[in-house]
Amino acid sequence: MNRSARVVVLMLMIAAAPANAGDRELDRLKAEFTARTGAALVFDRADLPAGDWYDGMPALDLPRQRAAAKILVAESAMYPRGWLGSIGLRTVGVFDALVSKHDDGYHTYDRARGGYLYYGMWNGANAVAAAYYTDGQLPLTFHHEAFHHVDGTVAAVTDHARFFTDDDDRLAAALDGSQPYAALALSRADARALATRASETLARSVGDYSGKSAGEDQAETARWLMSHLADGLTQVAAHPELAGSQRILHVLAAYRAAGRDGDGPDAAWLTDVALGRDPAARRFARLTDDALGSLIGRVAPAACNGGAQQCSAAAATDFVVWGQEDASGGNATLRADIARFATVGAQLIARGKALGVDARTLAKAGTRVARLLADYRAFIASRWSISAGTEAAFARAQAVLGVPVAPAVTNPYLANVDRVIDDPAWRARIRAVQPATVKLGGGSGVNLAASGLVLTAGHVVDRVGATLTVRFPDGSSYAGTAIAFDDVLDLGLVRLANAHDLPVAALAAAAPSVGDDVCVIGQPGTRTPDGDATGYQPWTVTIGHIRGFRAGDRVGEQHLGRAKHDAWTYWGHSGSPLFDRDGKIVALHNSWDSTTAMRHAVTWEAIVKFLADAGVR
Repeated sequence: MNRSARVVVLMLMIAAAPANAGDRELDRLKAEFTARTGAALVFDRADLPAGDWYDGMPALDLPRQRAAAKILVAESAMYPRGWLGSIGLRTVGVFDALVSKHDDGYHTYDRARGGYLYYGMWNGANAVAAAYYTDGQLPLTFHHEAFHHVDGTVAAVTDHARFFTDDDDRLAAALDGSQPYAALALSRADARALATRASETLARSVGDYSGKSAGEDQAETARWLMSHLADGLTQVAAHPELAGSQRILHVLAAYRAAGRDGDGPDAAWLTDVALGRDPAARRFARLTDDALGSLIGRVAPAACNGGAQQCSAAAATDFVVWGQEDASGGNATLRADIARFATVGAQLIARGKALGVDARTLAKAGTRVARLLADYRAFIASRWSISAGTEAAFARAQAVLGVPVAPAVTNPYLANVDRVIDDPAWRARIRAVQPATVKLGGGSGVNLAASGLVLTAGHVVDRVGATLTVRFPDGSSYAGTAIAFDDVLDLGLVRLANAHDLPVAALAAAAPSVGDDVCVIGQPGTRTPDGDATGYQPWTVTIGHIRGFRAGDRVGEQHLGRAKHDAWTYWGHSGSPLFDRDGKIVALHNSWDSTTAMRHAVTWEAIVKFLADAGVR
């Protein structure tokens, strides 16, 4: 290539560079607009879908295309991500002017362009066009024409005829007072914040063009609202009686009706926009709470006070298991409820993705659903054996949620309860408290507080400040320190380090009577006093009765416990709780009479005194 040819090529490259760079910027803006709205942004009439468009639709030059794209990208943030496309608005065209040979009585004739100048148009199906005359006018036209499409759409189904007939009577009834819309309910904080930003009131209609038709009246109201959010929301909350307020409330109702499942720009969404908050994140937070509420409303209805909307994850302290086992030992209703967790969780994540919520927030929401499912599983496991089919249902739900719910077996020693107690009600209550029984030092104990506070026999700890490892039947273990000790009552308290959300058992409200049934859960020693292996398994369950009480004060010296019982115990059972039929602690095993083989326990009255002296309720 000779020198002159190289110069020509270089000049051509230089000349082309700005245009290419501009095209890339425009392409980026168009892509962002589509991502935000679900609609394509076009600048050529040939790219518009079919429709009875204007006679003249001249194109914008490249700099004005970029300027228009920037304006519409910003305005599109007022709508939920992808919502316009989801209700069928597929294309938005912007042009240098919209020119018609015909006048409707509201537009100006432009001699240079040879026609009347219009602002925008909806094709009645899936596209709108807007002229770009000024930076201030384009946003108004965009919202005006977008609302025409909203006005013709219900539940994401668009019908051009609906635009002319469907809700005009409803608007008329709102305006004449025969069927007014109720005031918008705002929180006190939001009402104050909006009022500080409000400065203008729409007393009646936006202007003369609103008188053309009910459709134009609504579209004009919509574009006024979108440019005066704080004003509009403030007045419909404080002064719904104004004709302008009724128009705004009608527009808000149309936004709700156009989409599915309340996914449009409702009052809560627009309030967040007006106050500069992230409307997508706040909507997703509300969706998450609603999803958890619907789940809790199914499996823990007693906690919901009459409605899933009033539920919260914190309310699920107890659960209800619906259905019954069939001949094969499976509960189809229960498994359907487990599957519902996965379905609701998956739908929630899908809604979050559609809103453009970040991955971390989505993961937190999934974890909340999975944690509730794990709590549900733990509740079931604490009362019954989980069949293989139900375990498979939990595993499928876990796979859908993508967050582990629980290992297949968390507490293998619950089976000990099932083998010993036949009565279903008693078995369920003992299964509920068995997870709170512990092994520590050379003895046993029971946890009283979610933060880790273990009651045991005094001779297990021997002194305040003693350190022990405390193990729960689910395999977890904690470092413990004795914080209280009473040698006379033979009782001790151990505080656990770095513990939270632990299973607990509660003290009974009254002392037991002679003849009452009791269940003891304790830790037989692995060796006899002579050092021989016993072969005994931990978290052994035995049942018996209260056989009587030693004479004298029940709060007196307890080295040979003053409560007598006949539930079988072994070396290592010291500190084992005695549970009644309600799963409440009525005594604490600590010794046995070698001459009579009678088992003895620290009395309920002594436990009450000891805990009171230690400052424990």
